Amino acid sequence: MSHNHAYPNNPVNLLLPAQIGYHGRTFSATLGSLTAEGALLETHALTLPVGMEVELSVALGQSTWQIKAVITHTTPHEICILFRETQHKLRAAARNEFQPGFRSIPCTIMEPAAIG
Repeated sequence: MSHNHAYPNNPVNLLLPAQIGYHGRTFSATLGSLTAEGALLETHALTLPVGMEVELSVALGQSTWQIKAVITHTTPHEICILFRETQHKLRAAARNEFQPGFRSIPCTIMEPAAIG
């Protein structure tokens, strides 16, 4: 099993400029955490209603992604969205785009070492 598929629900943490399309208006945001199922967006004093459909637009590498999503949680500074369709290719592209320091590392359980 490859490392990229071993932990599919671990978020990829990044800071990418993004746009949120809502009722013909466009709002700026920062894509903070990303899974194949959804994302956390950082916003500036923007609150949109939970349950509303939006379109996320984000440029990653040589591609611009347009993804339909539903708002699941909102605060004045964050919006959580759930993608209408899973975005495994977007998540993989994000993992490949960023340096290894941003990638999830599997935890291992270590036995305590005897001191002395």
